[in-house]
Formats: sequence, structure tokens, C-alpha cells
Amino acid sequence: MALAAFSVRRSVFTRFAILLFAVAGFGAYFTLGQLEDPEYTVKTAVIVTPYPLASPEQVEQEVTDVIELEIQKLSEVDHIESYSSPGLSRIKVQIRPQYLAKDLPQVWDKLRAKVRNVESRLPPGAGRPEINDEFGDVYGHLVALVSDGFPPAEMERYAKDLKRELSLIEGVAKVDLWGVQERRVYIDTIRSRLEQLGISENTIARSLQAQNAIVDAG
Repeated sequence: MALAAFSVRRSVFTRFAILLFAVAGFGAYFTLGQLEDPEYTVKTAVIVTPYPLASPEQVEQEVTDVIELEIQKLSEVDHIESYSSPGLSRIKVQIRPQYLAKDLPQVWDKLRAKVRNVESRLPPGAGRPEINDEFGDVYGHLVALVSDGFPPAEMERYAKDLKRELSLIEGVAKVDLWGVQERRVYIDTIRSRLEQLGISENTIARSLQAQNAIVDAG
């Protein structure tokens, strides 16, 4: 009631305040940031480690617990969730809310260092842990390359050239290639012929591995 009475008595001041707020709101409306795909920071990383043929109990005791105990040493970690399934360990790491987007690259580097420290303590059958911290990436455009008669190797070279050019565009953070076919050479052998020549399949494999090897010239 007192505010209403004050507004009536000070009508000039009231009109001026209303006009001032209206102008400020009108100006703020046109200065607000507007992005089609606004940046959204995800403070979560997932560590996936394969352990083929291992039971969930073995995965938990020999892989998940080992990695989890090392990660807990990081002061930036808020909480950890782990899942151990047959042949696979999955650990979800959540970073504390007070860390901003600009702090995350350094935090992820420290996380990777911790995980690399425990790789030597994992069982021989376990694979290398893979760390995924790119959940916040947003793909604005998908470009498909289609050819009629061009070999996959030539398509791959063109795609890499296009990737390099797109990466130079202002505002482009990352460009990924999907669907690139890996080059493979299949060798079929005749076992009876190898036995006649006294050559084993292991000998052929070692000979191929020695090709294009980088060795010390000194």
C-alpha cells in the first residue's frame, strides 16, 4: 500500500523509472547472445577397458577397482560410477561443479595421466583403457562424399583434403572422418607347397612385419 501511495505522490519519478526499465529491457533484448548450437559443457568422462573372456567379478577386481582407486586420488573428481560386465569395464567420472569449461582440458590431462599410470598393473589379457571426454561436441553439419568409379584410396585422400580446408574455417572446432575403409592385404597360402619349400606361416608373418620397419641408421 505504501508503494502504491508513493507512486501516486511521485508520479514523475514513477514514469521515469518505468521508462528507464523499458529502455534497458529493450536494449538487453538485442544484445543477448544467440547461437543455433550453444556451447554446453559436460563435465563427465567415461573410461572403457576391454577384458575379453573375463567374468564380471574378474573385471571388477582386476580392472575396474585398480583404475577407480587411482582416479580417486584426483581432487577435481566429484564422484565415480563403475560398471563391470563380462569382458568390459566402464567407469564414469564426474568433475566438481566449481571447475569451468576453461579448466577442463587440464583436468582431462591429469585424468589421462592417472589412467596411464595403472596400465602396467592391469592383467595381461586386458586391453588399453580408452578415455572419452567429448560428450559436449555438437555436429552442426554432416557432409557425405559419394563417388561413382573412384577407388576408396582416392576418396580418402580427397576427404582428408576437405577436412583440412574445413578446419581452417573460423568457428569450426573439429572435423571428423567417418566411414574410412582400412587398407588390408590378404595372403592365401598353399600348405602343401609351403611344406615342400620348408617355409612356415610364421616365417611369412615375420618377413612381412620386417617390411617398412623404422630402424636406427647408426
